[in-house]
Amino acid sequence: MQRVKRFKWAILLVVLALVVVGCGDDDAEEEPVATTAAEAPATTPAPEPADEEEEPATAPAEEEEEPAPETTTTTAAPPPPPEPVTVRAAITGDEGTLNPYTYISGFPGWNILMLQYDSLMQLDAAGVPQPWLASSVSVSDDLTEWSVTLVEGVTFHDGEPLTSDDVAFSVEFYTTNPEASRFARDFRGVADVVVHDDYSVTFVLESANPGFDVVALADAPIIPRHIWESVDIPSEHDFGGTNIGSGPYILTEIAPDQSYRFAANPNYFRGAPAVDELVLIIFADDAGAQAAIRTGEVDVIFERIPPEQIDLLDAQDPLDVILGPEFATQMINYDASIRPFDDVAVRQAINLAMDRQDIVDTVYLGAATVGSPGWIHPGHSVYNPGIAVDVYDPAAANALLDGAGYADSDGDGVREYDGQPMSFEIITNASDSLRLRIAELTVEMLAAIGIETEVLPVDTAVWENAVWPGFDVNNGRNYQIAMWGWSPPVQADPLRLPWLVHSSLDRGFLNLTGYGNAEMDELSEALAVEPDPAGRKAILGRMQEIIAEDLPFVLLLYPDGAYVYDSSVYADWEFIAGQGIVSKLSLLAPSARP
Repeated sequence: MQRVKRFKWAILLVVLALVVVGCGDDDAEEEPVATTAAEAPATTPAPEPADEEEEPATAPAEEEEEPAPETTTTTAAPPPPPEPVTVRAAITGDEGTLNPYTYISGFPGWNILMLQYDSLMQLDAAGVPQPWLASSVSVSDDLTEWSVTLVEGVTFHDGEPLTSDDVAFSVEFYTTNPEASRFARDFRGVADVVVHDDYSVTFVLESANPGFDVVALADAPIIPRHIWESVDIPSEHDFGGTNIGSGPYILTEIAPDQSYRFAANPNYFRGAPAVDELVLIIFADDAGAQAAIRTGEVDVIFERIPPEQIDLLDAQDPLDVILGPEFATQMINYDASIRPFDDVAVRQAINLAMDRQDIVDTVYLGAATVGSPGWIHPGHSVYNPGIAVDVYDPAAANALLDGAGYADSDGDGVREYDGQPMSFEIITNASDSLRLRIAELTVEMLAAIGIETEVLPVDTAVWENAVWPGFDVNNGRNYQIAMWGWSPPVQADPLRLPWLVHSSLDRGFLNLTGYGNAEMDELSEALAVEPDPAGRKAILGRMQEIIAEDLPFVLLLYPDGAYVYDSSVYADWEFIAGQGIVSKLSLLAPSARP
């Protein structure tokens, strides 16, 4: 049996305190790196010299001079070239054509997208952004000018050079193209992009942004101007069956709803990838992916595996499991703009009814952290320790609803509001077995306080369109209660918190519950321009207090990441704290990683 590889918690807090970027945090705990020892080439011993011929008993009459022995040189044959490495990875959903406008999910969609493209910075194993396409990054004292020097000689897949002009074009395209891109929000507040020469550029911001390195420089893919300047509607444009980026992999084949095939970029500026070919195979759900890795149909699963499968899969040679901390979330959303969820008493009662520890123990078998009602992970340096985590109290929840006038007048066990029963649907994505189980437990817990719910499992696209239509909060919402969760970057960077809670649709572009609070809006505005880390921590502390009181959503837990792979095929997976193993770092030689 392969031993489960466990990675200690790496706190990502240094990321947000960085002012001048270009080196890792000295205090950050170094993540262990899984390595596969290369077998030493076999050596052939030199042949033993022949035994010396015995002298005859009777010497010849005339001794002849013996000729000098012949010397032969044996040249060892060069070792054969290594066999090409092909990795087959399982995913549980189609990701469109995988360009910056058509990929679908935050995880693993964005991670797969970034195999083809590069950003100016790249998170290292500790989750700290390091220069990548950039050779150096610096920021002014007032945090309004971020200067980037590019690595020279980087080329796109078609051989064209990547220059400062492509960087400036990328920002302009994302922010001005009429078809929405989530990368437009990365560059909110950028007043100008000044190109100094082919390899140096400065981002001039409208106001201080201490998290610009994480939010923008380590997130947005740089796209080639010579390809995209003729693109009007990216989702409809014919890119010729591939995507031209600068990343370590080139998309060579798409079979919709079946598979993707990528070839290694031999000219990658960080060196040729360690994996020569990557094939992504699409499965309907995680159970299908797990069955496939058991039978050798795939070599790794690019999704987190359920806790109950960790020991079972790890027990099967040559499978191995890697564990580490992630900042993904599991949570309950509700439409706070409609009755009865517009009443904070109802939201508070739902929060009190949720036995978070039971969910962690039952669904995740302990492989998760109980969620803070204030959103920020308890392991984060900006976490407000005054926020109580153990808040489970169904008696208090019932008392709260009684006091707010939500009575069960007919004695059927279901309370009423506005003359109708408190009976609702909980929509969730059917393909996620863990989230489905959480929804089922939620039904039981809410029933204990007189709220009747029924789980509505649907296709992922239907679920997303109900909660976040068109991935644009301007389109409203079409649900009552929903199981939801955000990918790790949203939780990892506290400066993104205003995105979730600002009442302005322009600033609260991840506010999927319709929540609004005037003080929260003011704090969000102040956070965006506060240059002092201590000042930002104080603001975030107050924001957590408001969230824990107002409950715009109910945060349940933060799952650990567990990934299974066939170590006989490829074993050099890099776990990025808060992100997992699905990244370009995992597929590059260890020496090429930051």
